[in-house]
Amino acid sequence: MKRWFLPMLALIAGAVWLWYRRETVLEGDGVVHLQSEHEHFHLHVDLPPGMEIEPGDTLEILTVPKTHGQTNGEITYPSRVRLTKASSLRRELVRRSSLVEINELVEHP
Repeated sequence: MKRWFLPMLALIAGAVWLWYRRETVLEGDGVVHLQSEHEHFHLHVDLPPGMEIEPGDTLEILTVPKTHGQTNGEITYPSRVRLTKASSLRRELVRRSSLVEINELVEHP
């Protein structure tokens, strides 16, 4: 009985680790709204239909405009975006351990 305990435990730990690390990648065209002023920086991305950010997900903006550090208020530009969706296990762990809800970040006007 003891002979099988450690290998079985290692197998279960490996399966949980693979489940945690699993990701799905989606790409699409979004619109980036960048507002930069003296005391304020704000970035908002309009995602393509069907893309929704949830806890644990990562969004990459793949195109950056050539502004040379100056935006003169707000600029809006189209960009390709890459959304990396977290596994259900990672999403649940992030949801339970977060101090700030993702809705405050995503749905901020």
